[in-house]
Amino acid sequence: MKTAPCLLALVALLAATATPTSAAPGDLDTSFDTDGKVTTPFGTSDFGNEMALQSDGKIIVAGQTFNGSNWDFALARYTTTGALDTRFDTDGKVTTPFGFSEDFGQSVAVQSDGKIIVAGYSNSVSTYDFAVARYTSMGMLDTSFSGDGLVSTSIGSGTDQAFSVAVQSDGKIVVAGFSHNGTNNDFALVRYNTNGTLDTSFDGDGKVTTPVGSGNDQVFSVVVQSDGSIVVAGFSNNGTNDDFALARYTTTGALDTSFDTDGMVTTPFGSGGDIGRSVAMQSDGGILVAGYSSNGSNDDFALARYTSTGALDTSFDTDGKVTTSFGSAADQGFGVAVQPNGKIVVAGFYYSGGIDFNDFAVARYTTSGALDASFSGDGKATTLVGGGNFQDAATCVAVQGDGKIVAAGHGYGGNYDFGVVRFLGDPTAPIVTLGSATAITSAAATLNGTVNPNGVVTTAQIQYGTTISYGSTAGVTLSPNNRTTAQSVSAAITGLSQNTLYHYRLTATNAGGTSNTTNGTF
Repeated sequence: MKTAPCLLALVALLAATATPTSAAPGDLDTSFDTDGKVTTPFGTSDFGNEMALQSDGKIIVAGQTFNGSNWDFALARYTTTGALDTRFDTDGKVTTPFGFSEDFGQSVAVQSDGKIIVAGYSNSVSTYDFAVARYTSMGMLDTSFSGDGLVSTSIGSGTDQAFSVAVQSDGKIVVAGFSHNGTNNDFALVRYNTNGTLDTSFDGDGKVTTPVGSGNDQVFSVVVQSDGSIVVAGFSNNGTNDDFALARYTTTGALDTSFDTDGMVTTPFGSGGDIGRSVAMQSDGGILVAGYSSNGSNDDFALARYTSTGALDTSFDTDGKVTTSFGSAADQGFGVAVQPNGKIVVAGFYYSGGIDFNDFAVARYTTSGALDASFSGDGKATTLVGGGNFQDAATCVAVQGDGKIVAAGHGYGGNYDFGVVRFLGDPTAPIVTLGSATAITSAAATLNGTVNPNGVVTTAQIQYGTTISYGSTAGVTLSPNNRTTAQSVSAAITGLSQNTLYHYRLTATNAGGTSNTTNGTF
């Protein structure tokens, strides 16, 4: 039977005009290296452990690389599109040996002046010590930090390993991990002055150790609260297995007794081992800890929320605790971040089958602890990174100003490489501030403000009039080349009535919503 030519044409037309599937939260962001994924080799084996976002949107990942003989600190910086930033040490990558043999970079933070802090641990002939390096914004070791950009600190006579770093608002640097006391491991913190010397206002010598239980206690993550208090999270052995463990310290290094009466909290999820890997603060003072918990057969993502006083927050999944399985085998969470809208993102890996076949895994939760079905349909997203079915794992996660979610760790494609993945998230409404009116005459004025588009196409205008209903508008122009930081905007208005009080405000709109400033007058 012959097919009519007009029918063929209609089929072709329908195929050509079919509506493509819209990208949604949880999908890979194809504006990031075309497929949402980047891997970066340094040497023969490279592991990314932690990540920080710069104010300009660039992504910094820190970890370690094997140079053929031993391990060195490794650091990479990526542009907002996923390319290595060639302004950073010419090729976007830096490696740093501390001197002896094994040096492991575990965490990274960016100072307000753009300098970059990497913390971890280094072998000092017979044992490990805390190790900290500071780099300029261009990737060079900063010689204003301890003379050569490098500091190592012994806490006790045994092994001391740092896993997390945070920078205080005054520029002091807090590094946390564990110290071996001769029998087992204790929580350990060190605080440095901005020049790399130990801060003796912190417990007298700049160093604090804390036994949480009678067994091994280890910090994996540290965060500084807005009031300067220091919160650390990790695990503590209860004599049988491990539990989530937190401690909060005052600005002087003492345990904060307003936090669960003794400054310490431990939380079991079940009858197996529970490991806290990452801590984050919520805007209301709530504390989130993510990691993994044994369900008796394998591990699941685990997330707990605590009140500001250290109690489990029963408004979060009724008991303050949530576990999430991605499949029938091991799932481990390693990083946690909070979106501007309060949703919670946890990243790690899930076992996808075969021998050591792991993929990046990300879960997103609502503010009440339920999986967020608007993210990838069921609140969970997974992706292969390295190209080879082996061990890919996200060890950290961050949320960009535009709401996109970045997970970093390592991917395997014949060798282990740094791996970075970016997922679509929820766009964030612009941030607006109102400036003063200037150049005021009897009939004219210039109205000013700032707009941060938060990485999203944004329109803005200034509304003005003789009442708070305004009634008149003046458009302002935003640069399409700068959507990640605040832009100054202004509008010159004319035709004003003499001796009249005027009201005005700045308003901006993007896919994340509309933001308005408070009312101003002139």
